[in-house]
Amino acid sequence: MERQIMNNKKRLFSVEPTELSPSEVFTRKYTSHLVPALKKLNMDKSPSPINQLTVKHEVDKALALSAQEFAWSGFLLQKLSSSNNPTTTTSSSSNGTRILEGSCKEDEDGEIEEKLSELRKLLPGGEEMNVEEMLSEIGNYIKCLELQTIALKSIVQDTT
Repeated sequence: MERQIMNNKKRLFSVEPTELSPSEVFTRKYTSHLVPALKKLNMDKSPSPINQLTVKHEVDKALALSAQEFAWSGFLLQKLSSSNNPTTTTSSSSNGTRILEGSCKEDEDGEIEEKLSELRKLLPGGEEMNVEEMLSEIGNYIKCLELQTIALKSIVQDTT
């Protein structure tokens, strides 16, 4: 009787492959690029310590390699490869936004153009895209940044 009960508790696995969500695919790709790069940095016996810019370079590179189906990824990879020394990598930053007052149509158009200009600066390759492309890509870029944050938090939690 015990043997029959044990046989009934066998775990069954589906023969059909399970579909991964795009988020899961991205996270797997991201960690498969980032973890080996970080291990390599940690194992490097060079006299210079690992600095934040070197780690940032590897984090950005893993992000770009994990999302190659998006145009911003290619621009980010190009930017990273053009700066051979990761310690010289710079990130674009906003000088702050200014508040425009007035309800005139011209003021609103100017404010919209200013906001679009800021978005272009934030999105890798955004300055070379038209408005429709940029707005489409920015949504994907933000989603990938969110997933990157989740993956990095998970890595930190696993190592502490």
